[in-house]
Amino acid sequence: MPLFYFDIETEGEDPQSDRVVTVQFQQLSEDLRPMGNLQVLTEWEWGEREILRTILGKGVLDVTWDFVPVGNRLRFDLTFLMERGQHYKLWEWSPPEVRRFWFDKPMLDLGPVLVLMNAGRFDGSGIRQFADKGASAEVPVFYRQGKFQEILGYIENERDVTLALLAELRALLTTFGDRKRARGKL
Repeated sequence: MPLFYFDIETEGEDPQSDRVVTVQFQQLSEDLRPMGNLQVLTEWEWGEREILRTILGKGVLDVTWDFVPVGNRLRFDLTFLMERGQHYKLWEWSPPEVRRFWFDKPMLDLGPVLVLMNAGRFDGSGIRQFADKGASAEVPVFYRQGKFQEILGYIENERDVTLALLAELRALLTTFGDRKRARGKL
C-alpha cells in the first residue's frame, strides 16, 4: 500500500479565492518512516495550475489505494485540491462522486487523534499544542513577502514534527492494541 506524507500550503483558508502555494509529499514505509526525498511543488516556480495538475496525476484524489495520504487536517488539504482543481477544470466532481470519495478514499489523518490527546476537546487540539511547529498563518505572510526559503524551512519542519508525532503515536497505539487483543483472547 503506497503511503505518502501529504500536505499543502495555501494563501489563506478559502479555496474560492486563495491559491495553493505548495504541495508536498513523500513516500512512507508501512511503519510510517520516510522513504526517498520530500517532493515540494511550488507555485512560484511552476504556477498553481501545474502543481495541481502534477499532484492530481499522482492519484491523490483517486478513490484507490495507489496514493494513500498521511498527514494532519487532510480534509482541509483534499477539499482545497478538489475546489482548486475544479477552478482550473482539471477535475470535475458530481455530488455522488464527492460522497464516494469521502466514504471510500483511504487516508490516515492525525487530526482526530490530536482531539483525543486533548481530552476530546477540539479547541486547542492543533498539532502546535503537541509539537514544536510554527504557525501555518506565517506561510501566507512569507509568500506575500517573497520569503520562499522560509516557506521551505517551515514545510520541512512541519513534515519532521508530524512524522515524529505519528511514529510516537503508532508505537503507543500498537502496544495498546496488542494488549487489548491479548485480553480479548482470554
